[in-house]
Amino acid sequence: MHAAVQAGWRRVSTASPLAQDAALYLLSALFCALTAVVAQSYDYRQWGLMAAVAYGVAGAACLAGWGRWRNGRLATGAVAALRRALVVLLLIFAVLLPLALQLTSRAQGTPGEHAQPEVAVIERAGDRAVAGQDPYLAHPTQVGVPPTTDRRSVDANAFFPYLPGMVPFGMLNAAPLPTPLRDARVALAGFTLLVGVGALVVSGAPLGRQGRALQFLVVLPTGALPLVTGGDDLPVLAVLLVSLVLAQRRRPVAAGLAMGFAATLKFTAWPLLVLLPFTVRDRDERPAPWRYLAAVAAVAVPVVLAGYLASPAAFVQNVIRFPLGLTRVRSPAASPLLGQVLVHLFVAHKLLVTAVLLVVGAVTVLVVFVRTRPSTPAAAARFAAFAMALATLLAPATRFGYLIYPVNLVVWAFLLDAVPTTGRRRRAGTGQSASLRSNTRSDTVLVGALCDPPESAGVIEGVAESMRTSTSQ
Repeated sequence: MHAAVQAGWRRVSTASPLAQDAALYLLSALFCALTAVVAQSYDYRQWGLMAAVAYGVAGAACLAGWGRWRNGRLATGAVAALRRALVVLLLIFAVLLPLALQLTSRAQGTPGEHAQPEVAVIERAGDRAVAGQDPYLAHPTQVGVPPTTDRRSVDANAFFPYLPGMVPFGMLNAAPLPTPLRDARVALAGFTLLVGVGALVVSGAPLGRQGRALQFLVVLPTGALPLVTGGDDLPVLAVLLVSLVLAQRRRPVAAGLAMGFAATLKFTAWPLLVLLPFTVRDRDERPAPWRYLAAVAAVAVPVVLAGYLASPAAFVQNVIRFPLGLTRVRSPAASPLLGQVLVHLFVAHKLLVTAVLLVVGAVTVLVVFVRTRPSTPAAAARFAAFAMALATLLAPATRFGYLIYPVNLVVWAFLLDAVPTTGRRRRAGTGQSASLRSNTRSDTVLVGALCDPPESAGVIEGVAESMRTSTSQ
């Protein structure tokens, strides 16, 4: 059985990039079709219906192109052009057009839910900030509801469970713009695309790895669905990618500044924040944890303190107690994962169960950290993926959507393994770093590259190899 699994793994991992893309797109089409049928929220169903067609057509095009390539009727250059074109078309038809439809429908008050609750929640916090008020309500009475319009009464009394850096994304609502463009998703999606693509370009990684990272960040359902319906996690992911790239390029202060900004958005940025000090180095290849942490603190401390000191009780109520499920009003974040199930089974002991889950999670992460301490930004990304997957499993108020963090972090780890460093010793020395030598055979052997030849090793083999590298460090 084990041999059969290994053989199957090897066969999938060595498939051509077009075959890999076909599998990703067809699986995405299946996911979208199921979403269109079973999702409770109208915005999910509408996106699922539109995106299912887009992914299905893209998957079929990849299969057709793969067949032509196998028969020698499609050149490598044409394969690369096809794959790039499909990425652009999916960005248009699975992200931008569905988003435009949701924005217009919400602005016109078309019946149905046109966004996830976090959109109006962020907008109301932005409204309060523009009016000179504290974005954190002292006595919030409701959770967010999926808004059908952009009326400012929607979620006016809701919890705001984000850190202060998220407030500016809602301030666009007060700008003198057409109604659809004042939606918080415009700022969230625009920021994600601009910063995410910029980070990939600056990385200097082979184009194939950049392309696969872009797919998972914004093109596949891991990015497309949240960008269209909500999107508050995507800016966090984009800035985390910037920080990781800068750390790999031996820019500890710049990496710290980026991480400091990410840390002002959501607590989901903090696991990676505390891991990077063990891996950051300067251009002379010297450890630089204190410079990194000073840069983080220069951005994060004043912003978070400003949100806290304005009303400590309101800040704790919104940002800490509510996400942990410790308020009378239950968080809408709910998925049948272990932590959520245990809290529901032992409602009378919710505080104790939450504390036990936190201790178990912390001890598990600490033990694994001691045994496999990360020494490179790529290894830090892999370890953060593990820690956040475990946190998603154990958290008392969680949702499956949080798994986009570990998914992207694993893909980024492979991206970072091929990012050239800019340290002086690296430039003056011979060859690549040990991590890069062990994970990059050549520029033509990439992870589902957008420009690599069909004999690419593929994303699955790359992730597995990256994990083996991490555990051996």
